[in-house]
Amino acid sequence: MQLTILGSGTAIPQARHSPAGIAIRVAGERLLFDAGPGTLQRLHAHGISYRDVDRVFLTHYHVDHCLDLVSLLFAARIPQPARRAPLVIYGPRGLKQLYQRLNRAFHGWLEPQHYRLTLTELGETTLRVGGYTIRTRRMQHSTPALGYRLEVGGRSIAYSGDTDLCTRIVKLGEEADVLILECSMPESRKVSGHLTPTECGRIAAAANCRHLILTHFYPVFSGIDIRARVRRSFQGRVTLARDGLTLSL
Repeated sequence: MQLTILGSGTAIPQARHSPAGIAIRVAGERLLFDAGPGTLQRLHAHGISYRDVDRVFLTHYHVDHCLDLVSLLFAARIPQPARRAPLVIYGPRGLKQLYQRLNRAFHGWLEPQHYRLTLTELGETTLRVGGYTIRTRRMQHSTPALGYRLEVGGRSIAYSGDTDLCTRIVKLGEEADVLILECSMPESRKVSGHLTPTECGRIAAAANCRHLILTHFYPVFSGIDIRARVRRSFQGRVTLARDGLTLSL
């Protein structure tokens, strides 16, 4: 597997921290987890064509995690060069309604022309597709949200999307080779539905993951030692994500 953090920030503009997006290459497929604003452009910058994305997994439907779904569907409709390969989009409940409303708002310009589009709404489940396994758990957020765990060949990557501290994110990340957690605010600015560095450390320690990657940083972290706060609970490998971080497993 090869993992690339396309966006490690939020909707608030800041250097090297764009809105959420993760590209993973596995078993001959290109997967996209979340599609915040500008994701297609960052895919292109990393040599990945939007036409080569096989599956999209959305954690939830806040703007900083899904707005470039519109860009992806509009680009895929353009006939020169035409997308031919099928595209499957997964997400929590509300995905089909979201697509219908977006397509209506954009006067039908998101409808596929030359390829097959499949929209799949998920609860807590296990999918076996394309030679790998995807497991989902509901996260604790302000809107229906899912975390995803990708497993192949004895390796695993878990991704929280947006969540507060809960037992389900610990279970999702249990013994994971890589656990990617949102880390939105410092403890002094705790926001319900989001994690702080101390909480991320506690989750990683309880899950006994091998490598913790933190992402989704708000600018309020400027001048704060995130790593030191994580170390209060977790002594394993810790990476603070920036746009373009690439890791092979």
